Amino acid sequence: MGRESFITRFPWEQEDSSTLLIKLAFINIRREIETALRPLGLTPQQSQSLHLLAMKPGAMNADLEKLLYIDKSSVTSIINGMVKRGWVVRREHEQDARMKRIFLTDEGLQMYKLTTHAVQQAKDKSNQLLTKDETATLHDLLKKIIKAYE
Repeated sequence: MGRESFITRFPWEQEDSSTLLIKLAFINIRREIETALRPLGLTPQQSQSLHLLAMKPGAMNADLEKLLYIDKSSVTSIINGMVKRGWVVRREHEQDARMKRIFLTDEGLQMYKLTTHAVQQAKDKSNQLLTKDETATLHDLLKKIIKAYE
C-alpha cells in the first residue's frame, strides 16, 4: 500500500507525526458524528450522555464527568438541557438528598435509540475501511499510546 500524502497545515507538522494523524482522524470522525446527529437536534455530548444513562441508569453528574471526560459545568449544562427536552429526570439519591440520580424518560430512551443508529452509521464509514486484522492492530497500537499518557 502506497503512502497517502496530505497537506500540512502548519510548518512544524510532519507527515509522519502519529499525534497529528490521530488528531486528524478524531476531528474527521467527530465531524461525521456531528453531521449525523444534527438532524436529530443533538450534540455528540448529549448523545454520549444518553448512551451512558441507557447503560447505567441512575448515574450521577460525577459519573458523567469521569466517563465522558468533561467538566462539572458542562455536565450540568447538558443535563439541564436534556431535562428541559424531557429526555431525562433527576431523582433524589437514596442515601443523600443533596445528590441526584439521572434517569432516561421514555422519550429519552427513544432518542437514545435514534442516536445509536445515527452514530453507528457515522462510525461504520471508518470501520469499513479496515480489515479485521488491521482493526485489531490499530486498537492494540492506540491502547499502547493511551497507556503511555495515563
